[in-house]
Amino acid sequence: MKKAAAKAPRRAGRSPLLPRTTGALRVTEHYGCFEGEGSTLGASTWLIRLSGCDLRCWWCDSKQSSFREDEARDIDTQDLERAALASGAAWVSLTGGEPTWRGPAELKALASLCRRLRKRGLKVKVETNGRRIPKELAASVDLWSVSPKWDARHSGAKARTVAMDYDEAVLSAMVRRFAPLRLQMKFVVTYQGPLPRNADLERTAGILEALPPVVRRTPVFLIPEAYAAGDYQARCRALEAAAAVLVQGRLAGFDLRVQPQWHRVLYGDQRGR
Repeated sequence: MKKAAAKAPRRAGRSPLLPRTTGALRVTEHYGCFEGEGSTLGASTWLIRLSGCDLRCWWCDSKQSSFREDEARDIDTQDLERAALASGAAWVSLTGGEPTWRGPAELKALASLCRRLRKRGLKVKVETNGRRIPKELAASVDLWSVSPKWDARHSGAKARTVAMDYDEAVLSAMVRRFAPLRLQMKFVVTYQGPLPRNADLERTAGILEALPPVVRRTPVFLIPEAYAAGDYQARCRALEAAAAVLVQGRLAGFDLRVQPQWHRVLYGDQRGR
């Protein structure tokens, strides 16, 4: 198999919408849960779903915050801080949408919230596509959860578009700066019928092989596409079989993990879980 070819990332022309209130974040929803995926699986978590995303992944499972933003509202960071502290959760997960795709004032407010939460003993995780490392956030996050995006329905360079793309240079910088203790990587694998799409598996391997060697000690999660046709558990088993081939071949020695979304196993498409 060939490594994924390096390419300058395409940048979308749109800009993030800005909060109307100083010190506020644009939030779709926030609630307490037990984390459903990644290395913090099962951890008590206050999830804050920020509104707005620079990408348009066709398989996105939170289009209400990424595509439409019709549920977004301005919430003061002090209110979010109070809710997180009152929940008793150990973690705060900033997800989206895309948490790093904010205007300067909102990024400043977000970084201030992260610092205050950590000062009170909570741990902060950011779920991101890994296309940027905002300087405001770099030192204020306990765990970066990085999920590069592309469109495996198309081959070669056509898989990278304005709607779905990644940045090799930024991914490498994140690995050098945060791996292995403050970084996890997640790759969503889509399906052709009942089987994982081979193009997704090949590109995942190519991206990982091109990153600094410390990535081999970083947890790497393969996550099955949420809304593909067929039985979810059967798709998970098919992905496990495909991952076993990678472990015995190109990704031998990587900390590769196959993981269903546990909240989907328990609750299906129910929101707020």
